[in-house]
Amino acid sequence: MATNEPVESPVTRLPSNNSIPTIPEGSNTRTETVSRASTEFEPSYQIEPIKKLRHSEVQRLAETELERFLADLRYDPITCRELTREIASAILEKIKEMNVPRYKYVVMVSLGSEKGNPGVQLGSRCLWNDSTDSSLTVHFHNKYLFAVVIIYGLYKE
Repeated sequence: MATNEPVESPVTRLPSNNSIPTIPEGSNTRTETVSRASTEFEPSYQIEPIKKLRHSEVQRLAETELERFLADLRYDPITCRELTREIASAILEKIKEMNVPRYKYVVMVSLGSEKGNPGVQLGSRCLWNDSTDSSLTVHFHNKYLFAVVIIYGLYKE
């Protein structure tokens, strides 16, 4: 038989407008403490870089990597396709080791055959801040192939 008597619940409320649930003593309830990791943020008020990308150092390390990968290599389209990715990754890692804070980098590598004296034109357009962002082009060639590396250093505010 159903009755209209109130059923006792494990949660009771304080008699106020801002009622806060409470757990009665002796109830079978588990509580957990959740700790949050603190996150440090870069100061958002910094508009100019503390340290800028040094072109001479970046050019030197790009030339070193190109020489290491391509010194006596003959042009092969299949090999060069994979090699462009490896060279770009190697150069990017070396640039990141320079630890220039708040910069992002883009490294593009193009390889081609020297056979038949080819003519190649590469172009790009970018919208950026002239005082903080920069680009650099590095060339390499031997008697079998040529390489062009374009490196962009973009400051993120």
